[in-house]
Amino acid sequence: MSRIFVTGDIHGNAGEIRNVVSQIDNPTKDDIIIVCGDAGFEYQEYIMGEAKRAARKFFPGTWIVLRGNHDSCYWNDHCTRLEDGTYVPHDGWALTQDGMYLYQNKYPSIQYVIDGGGIYNIGGYNFLMIPGAYSIDKWYRLRMGYPWNRHEQLNAQERNDLESITIEWLDMGFDIDFVIAHTFPMKMQHFYQDLFLSGLDQSSVDKTTEIWLNDMSRIYESAPSFKHYFGGHFHDDRELNDKYTMLYHTVVDLTDYVEE
Repeated sequence: MSRIFVTGDIHGNAGEIRNVVSQIDNPTKDDIIIVCGDAGFEYQEYIMGEAKRAARKFFPGTWIVLRGNHDSCYWNDHCTRLEDGTYVPHDGWALTQDGMYLYQNKYPSIQYVIDGGGIYNIGGYNFLMIPGAYSIDKWYRLRMGYPWNRHEQLNAQERNDLESITIEWLDMGFDIDFVIAHTFPMKMQHFYQDLFLSGLDQSSVDKTTEIWLNDMSRIYESAPSFKHYFGGHFHDDRELNDKYTMLYHTVVDLTDYVEE
């Protein structure tokens, strides 16, 4: 039976991958690690081969990667989207048999959630996957010529689509057990505002995603099946409350959150 683990930002760091795997007792090929964004295996022109090799070498199971703000849009970059909405992977890339994940042929154990997010069944649980966030270092990156993904946040259409999918899913009587996102609803901000950079004017930070997540939270929290929300982005490990957890270096075992 698969064990499912969740962790936070890796930023293409092979050493961090080793740290993540070291927290798992006797990992097997059936195990799964979900990354809450900013895995950083690719970020625009930066292709982190060392990190990909470490992920393949040190963990025999599957990595499921949600797109953060310091990530490429893997599907957009490595697929062609046809008029009917289907995707055709470019050479060297493929979709899993169910069409839910994209992977590089060279690293089939690293599987990427679709850029716009969606609802995924993993190990018998339904996960609402919500990608993206704003980069507070955006202007610095642009000034210095460093990579920056102009599609780092979901656009209005993608937000509307994901919201509609979620409502329809619940209306049909299906469950949402867990939410995996990169950032957090605005209503949770008071739990981590001590992490904000002291020299940064928060009024200059685009919080479109966080504000929209407030609306989304009313939808998924209404599901009796909802158990927990995991995110990253703010580079700390802390339980915000009994339903929301921020991850960075820590790995959590999903079984600890199933019977709450």
